[in-house]
Amino acid sequence: MTRLPVTYSIIVPVCNDEESLFGAYKRLKQIMKPAAASYEFIFVDNYSTDRSADMLRVFCAADIRVRVIYLSARCGHAAAIAAGIDHAVGSGIAVMEVKPVDRKADMAELASPHPAYTIRAMEGFTHSPLWEAIPAG
Repeated sequence: MTRLPVTYSIIVPVCNDEESLFGAYKRLKQIMKPAAASYEFIFVDNYSTDRSADMLRVFCAADIRVRVIYLSARCGHAAAIAAGIDHAVGSGIAVMEVKPVDRKADMAELASPHPAYTIRAMEGFTHSPLWEAIPAG
């Protein structure tokens, strides 16, 4: 599949956020809807053990602007951000949180992100209304 040029890449680290994930995705879509520029959402699943990964698969199937990176081990918040940045194609990059969290302790990790993250899958499909089936957290 050939992707269209992207102006903004919005990176969203995810780790066991199933309760807040659907609401965050809807908010991000509302925020970006009026943007005249093209954009992509890059969700980085940091080895979630809840239904977060399943929800991300549905988002990806429903929205061509969604890409998902699945980390093969829990690598930390900064490594998830680094993985998203590595795969971003937009000329502008933003990092958004699923829920507000104080991440001051993670700032030190940004200087040396985990080098061994492995991508299990990156997905991107055509539009489908399937994501409507997931209840809001």
